[in-house]
Amino acid sequence: MKLNLVYLLLLSQLTFILAAFMDIVEKSMWIEQKVDHFNKSDKRTWQMQYLASDTFFKPGGPIIININAEWEMVPKNHFFGMYFELVEIFNAYAFETEHRYYGRSWPVQNMTVENLQYLTTRQVLADLAHFIRQQKATIPEIANSKVIMIGCSYAANLVTYFRKDYPELIDGGWAAGAGLAYRLDYSDGYVSAGKSLRKFGGDACYDRVEHFSKTFLNHKRQKSDTYKMLKLLNLAEYFEDMRSIILVHAQHRNATGMQKLCKNITSVDPKNINEFGRLLKLFQSQTVIDHTDKVKMINFNPKYAARQNFYQTCSEFGDIFSTSSRHQPFGDTHPFGKQVAKCKEVFGPKFTIDYISGKVDEITAKYGAQHPNVDHIYFTKAEDDPWRWAGITDECATIIPGIGHCKELRARAPTDWPTTSAAQQKAIDLIRDWINGNGTTRETLIKC
Repeated sequence: MKLNLVYLLLLSQLTFILAAFMDIVEKSMWIEQKVDHFNKSDKRTWQMQYLASDTFFKPGGPIIININAEWEMVPKNHFFGMYFELVEIFNAYAFETEHRYYGRSWPVQNMTVENLQYLTTRQVLADLAHFIRQQKATIPEIANSKVIMIGCSYAANLVTYFRKDYPELIDGGWAAGAGLAYRLDYSDGYVSAGKSLRKFGGDACYDRVEHFSKTFLNHKRQKSDTYKMLKLLNLAEYFEDMRSIILVHAQHRNATGMQKLCKNITSVDPKNINEFGRLLKLFQSQTVIDHTDKVKMINFNPKYAARQNFYQTCSEFGDIFSTSSRHQPFGDTHPFGKQVAKCKEVFGPKFTIDYISGKVDEITAKYGAQHPNVDHIYFTKAEDDPWRWAGITDECATIIPGIGHCKELRARAPTDWPTTSAAQQKAIDLIRDWINGNGTTRETLIKC
């Protein structure tokens, strides 16, 4: 009987997930974009990849655009199942856009420092503006359609900024897990990861991670036999990446997942550093971490995004993850000064701490950080997301407990927490209001 119940539960979950993708046909297409939208004398163009589907479209339906960011665009990505549900619910014309310099959308031949100068928020938003205008001009059925945008994390920032810069081209947006408050040193990320360890695994989980972090650092500094053995077993690299491995899990796992993570961590004997290394190796195999050794690769590869992402960190956003705070369990493995120096090492002498700080101040002044002053944007944040404190102020957002970063954009399932289901339903209701041109909600009437 128990097995039958489990089977039925899994079947119902699968039905929900498959329903989000059923009969969706996405065509991979290309649109011509300018390399530099703001230099009239620069006539260079390039081809931006996007996906399009009119599977569920009916006359009068909206345009719904899923904004991709610092990753390769993949058709039918289950992480964004709500996008497909919304397309079906509202009989929308569906588009997914690929971010310049990522995936296969390459504005230039390679990623030399000179060529990376066109990787800016302003250029990306101009790409989106041209995309919308061009689609409306060439597809008569959507010439007068309302436009809804959806984005996760950095893509959620882009949705927010697009509403600010091009309000005439967007009628509403869903910004999930937006990290709008850029700062030079984002040590809060590792602090937040440590808090998640404590919340879901108690002091024992936090202390065990801290213990192995300090133990490894001591062996490394002393170049001890233990360190040499870890190197020989190819386990040292996982200790070097420990903070990133744990951070990614804290960012993307739900409450149950974090409890399981901590159970595995605390099951390791404090004296058995080799076993903990093997556990870290297992944890890393369950994540996608773009290693920093890729930041010096100047040739494009759809699978790698480290150089582009790091350039945006050094040239505009800051948010340099460091272990400068004492309130985290990873020791001083990645001090802030060392991380900033890497910008100069990779991209040249111009990228000093003062230069990066100035760029962070510029984007903060332009877009308002946690107070972007926009309406018609629905902000959602996971309660334990390491990016939560970089997001919009809590009174302007829906805070969702028990889930990971952007998980509210997954396809709905009967096992979802009620708060997750409520947040998703609110998104549907808001989008319906914006498509119909009405609404009395805070998101419609008040600028946050």
